[in-house]
Amino acid sequence: SNLSTSISHITLPPHVLPFACYLLRHCSNTHHTPPHHTTPRYTALHQTALLCTTPHEMAVTRRAHKKGGSEGGDAPSDAVDALAAEADAKAKAEAEAASNGTHEMSKPKTKFQKLAVRFVTGGMMAAVLYIVVFHVGHLGVAVALFGITGGLFKELVDVGYSEANTERALPFYRSLQWAWFMVSMSAAYSLEALNAPLNLTSFLKRLPFLNDTAILKFVPMVLDARQYHDYISFLGYSVAFIVTVLTLKEGHYKTQIHILSFTVLALSLFVVQMKMAIFNVFHGLFWFLFPLLLVAVNDTFAYFSGFTMGKKIITGVFLTLSPNKTWEGFIGGGMFTMVAGWYLPSLLSTKWLACSYSDIADNGLDQCVVASHFISDPGTGIAPVQYHGLVLALFASVVAPFGGFFASAIKRAYGLKDFATMIPGHGGTSTL
Repeated sequence: SNLSTSISHITLPPHVLPFACYLLRHCSNTHHTPPHHTTPRYTALHQTALLCTTPHEMAVTRRAHKKGGSEGGDAPSDAVDALAAEADAKAKAEAEAASNGTHEMSKPKTKFQKLAVRFVTGGMMAAVLYIVVFHVGHLGVAVALFGITGGLFKELVDVGYSEANTERALPFYRSLQWAWFMVSMSAAYSLEALNAPLNLTSFLKRLPFLNDTAILKFVPMVLDARQYHDYISFLGYSVAFIVTVLTLKEGHYKTQIHILSFTVLALSLFVVQMKMAIFNVFHGLFWFLFPLLLVAVNDTFAYFSGFTMGKKIITGVFLTLSPNKTWEGFIGGGMFTMVAGWYLPSLLSTKWLACSYSDIADNGLDQCVVASHFISDPGTGIAPVQYHGLVLALFASVVAPFGGFFASAIKRAYGLKDFATMIPGHGGTSTL
């Protein structure tokens, strides 16, 4: 009972959980209990054992059982197999309930509670976004995007850590992944085509604590060293590749190649893309805020459309990968996004958002020149950027949601509800 209480009230590290669960099951099988297992002690043990029947934990337990069996261990195979079958049946029942609307999350009270949490945290994120965009400015947004890039990679590294390196048998597991991340970041930020329009010398001179200091003398040398950035990135790539090959361990080749492939895929999905977002920021905060708002509008109204009309018009399954998604949500979100794509540009065409960072820094906010495509035609009252907004809205409605579907596939593959719990009701940085 003490073991049951401990597992129920604390969060065990991933590499400890399988052994704690094994001990729990072993205790429940070795102690004598009545035929129907109605004693309080057994009930507590059985309920806590359900904590140990997640798909990931069962996979770990099966591997541990196989290894223990080959080494002459006495792992209770019948108990493990029985709990594995129970976990599989439980997962199948939950999936079926989610698809037909009888799942616990489809109950009105639970749905409204979930909606309230999402609404509150969404409002907090909107407030933070407002402060960063309108009070901190271009540099603040760029730093935030840089930090989000690291947060995204950390969440993806954590996803595979407990699954692939449960026994801590893989050398330099995290170090190698972060090494590849640094190589990718170096390569992405050295691309001449994506260099942000930021005059480093002028920027440093505007900082009050660096004005007329010796540090400014080193700026030309730093700028001259940028010509070697590509060579530095290639050297980092070569070192990371050699170390990766040298750390391949017999008996783990398949797992390590799988990890390397997953790492490369993850890096290809967001490193360069986030650098492009920073590039857009310095050309005008409009090109960061407007696409972000379109995705937010699509996600919000897809949720509300599915919440209010899901499977009432079209009963067919929209996507088996994500059973809670509905056709009504997808279509409703797309319609509202197209409306936002047409009207939002007129509201966001202010000098602070439309002018580039260099223009505001050099000429001041009052003297910066707004590009012609933000200015409405006197005859029609339509600005050219509104047509551009429709194209971006179409992209946000049709293509952007599949990023979430792909994230759902990763979570299902690893038996996760969310990548992280930093943002209640939403998950982690992958939702940003």
